[in-house]
Amino acid sequence: MKRSLPSMIAGVLLVVILGLYMVTYQVRSTQVAVVKTFDKATPESVVREPGLKWKWPWPIQKVDLYDNRVQITPITGEETSTADKKTVIVSTSVGWRIDDPFEFNRICRDMETAEENLRQRVRNDQKAVLSNYAFSQLVSVNPDELRFDQIEKELLAKVQEPAKKLYGIRVEAIRIDKLALPSQVTEKVFDAMRKERQAQADQYTSEGQSEAERIKKEAESIANTILSFADLKAAQIVAEGQAAAVAANKVFNQDEALAIFLLKLENLGKILKERATIILDAEQPPFDLIPEKPPVRALGPTTRPAGTARLSVVSPEMVESR
Repeated sequence: MKRSLPSMIAGVLLVVILGLYMVTYQVRSTQVAVVKTFDKATPESVVREPGLKWKWPWPIQKVDLYDNRVQITPITGEETSTADKKTVIVSTSVGWRIDDPFEFNRICRDMETAEENLRQRVRNDQKAVLSNYAFSQLVSVNPDELRFDQIEKELLAKVQEPAKKLYGIRVEAIRIDKLALPSQVTEKVFDAMRKERQAQADQYTSEGQSEAERIKKEAESIANTILSFADLKAAQIVAEGQAAAVAANKVFNQDEALAIFLLKLENLGKILKERATIILDAEQPPFDLIPEKPPVRALGPTTRPAGTARLSVVSPEMVESR
């Protein structure tokens, strides 16, 4: 009897647990429940509050539990034509959650069926939306031409209402994940893009050459203006010099000997200002002003003033005699 007591207790606990399992169910904070009586549900049978709930045992009542969090469903793209008859493949992802558990249970029954219905709906609406946009609004090197945000908003607005009415689903967001091109049109598209870019490059080159030519002509005009001004200034200086020379000649003509003497002194000072030993022809102007034997007192090497020049003036006869 003692040996059977633990077994009896375990058996009673098992029966209690099984009984509780049959008449209770738990709703988590991330779930929503639909209680069906004899496999039929009503809008009032939806349970949203989390906790431990009571029910009639099966087969009287059955409980379907669904995840009430946002679900992410990827949708593989299909070939779609744009407004300019280009073919593209757009892959998207949809964020959705259960909005009406009663309708969801009645139409879809499970999450897998709901995802498949939603994929088909988005594919159809996606083709209709993309047919209103040109290929350049999907593929472009200029970010201002792209319309991905606008396409996503338009597609979301198109899908939301039917998904709610038909499946009890609230679509939270639709995002374009990938854009591809069919293999048979990829090379044609790339060729068209290369031609378009080449045309733009040619246009920029032409504009650059025109601008360079304009700058060159403007620089030549400025240079010609500067040269004309310089020529005018030079002619003015020459005229002033000639006028000064004429005035000087008038003065020199009054006493030619004095003028020659002064010019000789000026040139003599310029020649003798450097430190040097100079041997010159005494008959060559302006050195004819210096006597052949100037009365200069001899100075020793250490007593000669700095900056003076050693000067020896000889006549041609002295050179020949030596």
